[in-house]
Amino acid sequence: MTTTITDLHILAETLGVTLTHHNGGTPGWYHHPTRTISTRRKLGICDYKSILAHELAHAYYRDEHCGRWNGKQERRADRLAARILIHPDELYDAPLWHRNDLHSLALDLEVTPHLIDVFITLKNKEIYT
Repeated sequence: MTTTITDLHILAETLGVTLTHHNGGTPGWYHHPTRTISTRRKLGICDYKSILAHELAHAYYRDEHCGRWNGKQERRADRLAARILIHPDELYDAPLWHRNDLHSLALDLEVTPHLIDVFITLKNKEIYT
């Protein structure tokens, strides 16, 4: 079952997060004191969904930005975004069609190749621990 943009918007509402857009600059950001996520206008679907899910993870964890995000918060947000957007059945059936081409697979799943890497790493850790 693919997570849709509507699903992500409902999740934002459930978390009490306001969604907005901006021109230029960083693809997305989360501001904890106002519980606001802004995404850059004109992002492609894969980028928009992946960035929004990542920023929703920051909101879920109530991460506060102190000048710059720390690596631990970023990795944790990536892992939750990957879990939100990628469903194991879709991921493990799809490579047969894409001949393990990560970019083609990412387009089909409407996520960034980075989140597929994160998801695969996460699943490999679960298998080997």
